[in-house]
Amino acid sequence: MSMFPALKKTQEKIEKIEESLNPAVKKVLALLRLDTASLKNEKAGLSAFETVLDHHRIVSHRTRSKDADTFRFLRTQILQSMNEHGFKTVAISSPRYGDGKTTIAANLAVSIAQDLKQTVLLVDLDLRKPSLAEYLELSPKAGLTDYLAGKADVKDCLIRMPFERINVFPAGRPVDRSSETLGSPQMQKLAAELKERYDDRLIIYDMPPLLEQDDPLVFLPHVDAFLLVIREGVTTVDEIKRSLDILKSAKVIGVVLNAV
Repeated sequence: MSMFPALKKTQEKIEKIEESLNPAVKKVLALLRLDTASLKNEKAGLSAFETVLDHHRIVSHRTRSKDADTFRFLRTQILQSMNEHGFKTVAISSPRYGDGKTTIAANLAVSIAQDLKQTVLLVDLDLRKPSLAEYLELSPKAGLTDYLAGKADVKDCLIRMPFERINVFPAGRPVDRSSETLGSPQMQKLAAELKERYDDRLIIYDMPPLLEQDDPLVFLPHVDAFLLVIREGVTTVDEIKRSLDILKSAKVIGVVLNAV
């Protein structure tokens, strides 16, 4: 019986958040509360890379866990929405740093890549504070900023993860004038090429926070859909409204409430 007040409180939080959303955003797609304690007790049979994923709370590779089920449910909702509209790119961001957007982006990428019909390209677009490569414990030789500076080809930047059907495009060296870089003709051309290169590829952009810099606003025209991550007990209703105001020209397909 003790669980029911907690469930009621959680539902009330979700309803309050949904009330703050504009009519174009239908609902909170998922409530994520990762069970990190159980991960520590289920290490047997994991590869070295899977252990790295667990360490960073990337749990969607586990086929028998409630956390992976949550991401599969989120994956299904997102794919249905994107297939309905013919979308191929989705950007994921949050109001502030620390809300869990990179965790959500990485988990969603792994979950979607497990769909036999889909390949995934996960791109780090936080050019001021790149974190995806470090988060996944990858060692890139080059990244997006290197390509845009003419110092590397796309093939030199892509990293194939041990899982099938998923590649990572790291950000590369940090740059100060990131919004100008993302708004450059070279970036516009690259975004179009990545989108059209493979019919079965879905591109996930891990974007900088919406309320920290103007980079997401600059790149929005090149994104089909947008997923907003907010953090329970941290993100305020005002921050949600301000974020959605920035995204008023975007197709926001939903909100993820990160309760970690």
